Amino acid sequence: MNHRILWLLAMCAIWTTTVASPAFAASDNANAAARKFDHAELFGGTSTGQKKAGGSTKGALVFDTEKKIIEFEAQKGSEVVSIPYAQVKSLLYEQASKPRYTEAVLISPMFLLAHSKKHYLTIQYTDANGTGQYAIVQLDKKNAQQAVAAAQAETGKNVERAEEK
Repeated sequence: MNHRILWLLAMCAIWTTTVASPAFAASDNANAAARKFDHAELFGGTSTGQKKAGGSTKGALVFDTEKKIIEFEAQKGSEVVSIPYAQVKSLLYEQASKPRYTEAVLISPMFLLAHSKKHYLTIQYTDANGTGQYAIVQLDKKNAQQAVAAAQAETGKNVERAEEK
């Protein structure tokens, strides 16, 4: 009986060192090269930094350390925006809250007392022609703080924080 337990422990140790450790190391290297924040939404910005009335694109915000670029990847996998770190002029993080009117009408008037918060990261940058551009990204509330920290760490730019009034 003791031989079976020792054999099982030896096999587990061999599997861990030959299969599991390299797989975990490879995934750590991929994460170190790029930080990806899912459940984001990109809005096209006007020249003054306001959201356009047009549509938006859902996807993921990616900070690629090796290429030194910020990318927004659409859910279908295609790249929508690519911004080199050197072209980033400023970063602005803000929270916007609004009353929950729909829930108040459908469920209970008590929802008027609760406000939903949206998290936005505005990236001001210059494009290849030297023209000033804005990318406004709505972040998921679960990873908004990590995305803001990554933006500051990767680009070396201080992130301004707008206070809600």
